Amino acid sequence: MLAVLQARPPDWRARLDLARGAWDAHLSPTTVPQTPIAAALVAGVAWIAAGLASATQPLPPDWPGFLVETLPVGLVGAVAAFRVVLALGRRSGIVAPRGSAGAFALAIAGYVLWIAVLAIAAVGGPYGAITGAGQSIASVGTIAVGLVRARAGDRPFAEALLIVGAAMLVPSPVAWPVAGAAWLGVAIAAVRPPLPIRRA
Repeated sequence: MLAVLQARPPDWRARLDLARGAWDAHLSPTTVPQTPIAAALVAGVAWIAAGLASATQPLPPDWPGFLVETLPVGLVGAVAAFRVVLALGRRSGIVAPRGSAGAFALAIAGYVLWIAVLAIAAVGGPYGAITGAGQSIASVGTIAVGLVRARAGDRPFAEALLIVGAAMLVPSPVAWPVAGAAWLGVAIAAVRPPLPIRRA
């Protein structure tokens, strides 16, 4: 491919085709992507810490439940969680049940929005309903990816995604440690010997 590109500089159509091919290769890998264990550990610890810090206040904060001090922790947790969901969603390239692309797109859109609004709130910007909405969309995207992976028989990762998504939809930081424990479960499951994935 490099020789062809060097022989004739690509026009805009060739560049578009290269970008499309790279995107397709990224979404449809020929091997199962590795689960990012470090990101799963970071997400787990961040959500447990943020949840316990908020839930143990004399007067727990209103929905979505972040404290000023826990916004940066929540941001780190959301970025790490996004990394894990991206890796687990890409496993659909090997076994792609119906709805995989839509679930993956919803998760990406939800996490990008959630991370953006958490970052804005962490630097003193608006916080409240928009933060909760971003978290909810990311949670629904996580559930969608979990359902797709469950149809592919990708256990226990599918169950962990479903637990995380459901816990993050609960409008109380008391549920966050449950999500954190599920992320830790992903890290533990990822270090076990891999099981073959059943083809759909």
